[in-house]
Amino acid sequence: MSSENHELTDSDIKEFLEMAPLYSWSVFKKPRINRSSLWVREVDAYCDVCEQMRPFQDMRPRGGGAGMAVKTLESGTSYFEFSCVSCRKSHRVYLVEQVLDEDFIRIQKFGELPRAKLNRDRDLQRFLKDDLDNYEKAIVCLSHEYGIAAFAYFRRIVENNIYRLLELVQEDAQASEADSADLEAIDELRKESPMGDKIKVANRALPEYLKPDGLNPLGRLYQALSQGVHSLSEEECLTKANEISVCLAFLVSELATRKAHREKFKKMVSKL
Repeated sequence: MSSENHELTDSDIKEFLEMAPLYSWSVFKKPRINRSSLWVREVDAYCDVCEQMRPFQDMRPRGGGAGMAVKTLESGTSYFEFSCVSCRKSHRVYLVEQVLDEDFIRIQKFGELPRAKLNRDRDLQRFLKDDLDNYEKAIVCLSHEYGIAAFAYFRRIVENNIYRLLELVQEDAQASEADSADLEAIDELRKESPMGDKIKVANRALPEYLKPDGLNPLGRLYQALSQGVHSLSEEECLTKANEISVCLAFLVSELATRKAHREKFKKMVSKL
């Protein structure tokens, strides 16, 4: 979202209001054509009244007129208020701080109503039922782009649940009559061994159907366990935290779905 390579546009502001987490800065080049404010007419958001995504527009009367001097955008704060174009009952409010210098404009969202809902993976929530406190903290840190904290929590989640995950992988492999080499590799991961060896083993412990486009989510999880929080930058930690979240969600979802389909199939066949 942040780009120092292009000028700030209405589309950038709209996307920023819709998507940016609180307290994170986005940086853009100052527009060459002067704008008096960050005002945009519309954003898209979920309407709780209409129960669907709807356009929200600023329906407040706009001041100004011909012959009036155009103000120059300055450092300070901006207030945004939008209403659902359909029901007019649902509203969105944003508070933004802008800091300008000679060449760039930095913007930060420091208020939002109603509070943005955090996305949680339902399969992961069920799988992590005994570790939900850490999962909730990890999701909150991700939402605010606190990379080091998010990575630390997700790393702990993997540490706490890696053996339960291996049990799921092994159960699926056995039910699918996977290659014996895959089963041996999964068993190998349960043994005490250097993390470097575990990463190599993890990269061959999954059957091909659990490696989308050749990417090995289990290997990535073990790789994350091998890296210390303090050896990475804030941005690198944020990338790793998102990667762990995606890998965990993919593995748990795929394995849970396959298990449910197998059980459903067995019940149907047993009735024939």
